[in-house]
Amino acid sequence: MTGVPRILVMTRNSGGYVTGRLVQAAALRSDCELHLLDPHTLRLHLTAKGPRISHDELVLDPARTVLLPRLASLSSEFALYSLELLEACGIPSLSPFRGLSRLRHKFSALTRLALAGLPVPDSVMCRNQSELQAAVDSVGGYPLIMKFIRGSQGVGVILAEREDTVRSILDALNLVQYDVLLQRYIPEAATHGTYRVFVIEGRARFAAHLTPAAGRDRSNVHAGGHSRVQELTPPLAELAEQATAVFGLGQTGVDLVETPQGLMIMEVNGSPGFEALEAVHGADVATLLIEASLRLHCGGS
Repeated sequence: MTGVPRILVMTRNSGGYVTGRLVQAAALRSDCELHLLDPHTLRLHLTAKGPRISHDELVLDPARTVLLPRLASLSSEFALYSLELLEACGIPSLSPFRGLSRLRHKFSALTRLALAGLPVPDSVMCRNQSELQAAVDSVGGYPLIMKFIRGSQGVGVILAEREDTVRSILDALNLVQYDVLLQRYIPEAATHGTYRVFVIEGRARFAAHLTPAAGRDRSNVHAGGHSRVQELTPPLAELAEQATAVFGLGQTGVDLVETPQGLMIMEVNGSPGFEALEAVHGADVATLLIEASLRLHCGGS
């Protein structure tokens, strides 16, 4: 298939569901090659002639290459800067460095959404323990949600019902210079669940209703949550598309919750999983991402 576009899936999880499905879908096509690229196998160079990236096996030719990053918020700085340098060398990316880097810090991401006029939960960050009570009051008191600034698949999300819990966690994390944000508890997320909307090329394509497992308060599938088909209503689609536009990404999973005040954005994921969506919809999300990558390549040719 010499000469056909080459899609590089940037990932450190070569055995995951998403990468497996992308490889499977690409194997059925003759109009592209797909390779898994561990960003840690790259060498990043800056020379008098400009940036350069080298790899022992792949020739990184911008004329026939497009990037499909799968870099979650916990990906290394090296992986993220590899993406930045690949883009600087002229290789287009379905999920550009600028958007993924803005999602890396949860409070910063929520700030960008709020500045765009989009609804997000009341949230606060503080380091000084003497300011804790004022911070707690600003998000409605206890119970509240504590979130690690970086995390994925529901990891680092804690329901805190008492002050001693919050102080203990803050003490431990401050020792390692790690920040958390405090967020207003939204009971509807625990009782009714959340909506995950998958957006490709700026357009909402699928939605799933995620509900927590019995005795749990997180609806993430990786935390034991259950998923079922959700109608992609105009309000869900519009808000998910608006949230995606803030970060300029070609693929997102936008988590929303219905509150008495209307829909609210809980989080935007720049490298969303789609196992549950394919299962409940019977859809081929992997092929949609490949086709979106190919259109990006053709647009840059």
